[in-house]
Amino acid sequence: MRDAAIALSYSGKEPAPLIVASGKDALARKMLEIAREHEIRVVHDPLLADILTDAEIGSYIPQETWEAVATIFAFFERGINEGFI
Repeated sequence: MRDAAIALSYSGKEPAPLIVASGKDALARKMLEIAREHEIRVVHDPLLADILTDAEIGSYIPQETWEAVATIFAFFERGINEGFI
């Protein structure tokens, strides 16, 4: 499996999260480096990343990924609210 990175944006006003950036291999590694430098939360899920990198930048995430992405977002939301993130 190749390195892959996807950046998502979701304000809760859209029907689903938007794919705002996507990259594979060297670009993915650079995206992860920048995310870490800016303390942006990163999740390692190669199967989900593989699906999302096939989608177009600027599009909503595919419906088959909604549950997985919602679980990740809920984890971060709970962590922020409970102070462990």
